[in-house]
Amino acid sequence: MSAIRNNVAWEESAHHRRYKANNQCGKCRASTKRLNLNKYCKRDYAILGRITDRHKKSDSSQTGTSVSGTSWIRFTLNVDFIYKKNPNSRIRRGDVSLYVHSADLACRCPKIKPNKSYLILGQESDGGGQGGLTVTQRSIVIEWRDEWHRRMRRFQRRARSCH
Repeated sequence: MSAIRNNVAWEESAHHRRYKANNQCGKCRASTKRLNLNKYCKRDYAILGRITDRHKKSDSSQTGTSVSGTSWIRFTLNVDFIYKKNPNSRIRRGDVSLYVHSADLACRCPKIKPNKSYLILGQESDGGGQGGLTVTQRSIVIEWRDEWHRRMRRFQRRARSCH
């Protein structure tokens, strides 16, 4: 189902939407919805955090970025729990910057709301020089549910065999 909103073409789907180069949103990757041990093992970190603030940031003033003019949205993420991280990781509990492409946010891929907790899995090397954690297409961002804590503990135990 397609619709025109604010002179921008949108493609609706049962899942989230993903921004395309021609200003359209398509389907998000399925990995943003479900988590299994294989996906858990392929990511550097798995954290639980609450979004506490949102700031707009433009790439053009940032050094070390690969595409100039890309617009980033910076969130303040309060990391409550670390389920997985590399031994040399800089991830710590407390406040950390989380960067998401503004185009992805416009398509709600991922859908991030202030004062909500999220399970976030990704690669620290995806940062692109942003100086915090960066959400990419390979990242998994799922709104947290308290009943998942036991499941995440089970992933922690089982993940020892996936390295």
